[in-house]
Amino acid sequence: MEIKKVEFINFLKKATMDGKQKVEETVLDFGKEGLKMNSNSKDKLARAMAQLKTGGFDKYEELGKVGINDIPNFIKVLGRFEEVLKIKQSGNVLEVKSGNKKAEIELVSENLIKTDTGEPDLEFNDTFEITSKVLKDIFSDVQINTDAQIIIKTEPKKVIFTNTGKYKFENVIESETCKGGTEVKFGAPLIDALNNLDGTLEISVRSHYPMKVLEKTDNSAVTIIVAPMVAEEE
Repeated sequence: MEIKKVEFINFLKKATMDGKQKVEETVLDFGKEGLKMNSNSKDKLARAMAQLKTGGFDKYEELGKVGINDIPNFIKVLGRFEEVLKIKQSGNVLEVKSGNKKAEIELVSENLIKTDTGEPDLEFNDTFEITSKVLKDIFSDVQINTDAQIIIKTEPKKVIFTNTGKYKFENVIESETCKGGTEVKFGAPLIDALNNLDGTLEISVRSHYPMKVLEKTDNSAVTIIVAPMVAEEE
């Protein structure tokens, strides 16, 4: 199996999130339709479901399920190689080669990794699109404060992002698809969960309810669910 290093690493980073929500262990499921991953953050405040289709690989092989219990260092190992990675499995070892360099990575049994499968059945009131650039700019506004909450309100044809804290910002996003009437609050886990996404994002919200975010390209789809702030945390 062969894949460009940058494409593989970027996909893994999106599927395992960032910061305090970064996934430490997961199962890489190399099946008929490509690589699939279902991963929870340690505190279960965020969850990622991702697929990299066979078209995202230069050469693809169904390896089955591969257990990785140290994802951050696994990504660092991949980063030590040249442009194209050659990957194969031999028993409980995943071998990665590129140029004159090779690494052997010990795998763990998938049964030892705790994760959920499938996408939860959630219903939303409003769905809108926003670019990752605009969303990260909003996050940068919020992070001028310490431990600020992010408040998302929808009105007819618009979404309003505000925040708590000493420095209160307001960002208004036009959206023809919004009906209005939703208000939901999120904390720092939202920023950590979405920080590695790029391109255009589809966001679905409902009052006092988890958020669903979808990033979709020709060869991949990453869905992230993030828990809202609850009453006793506010």
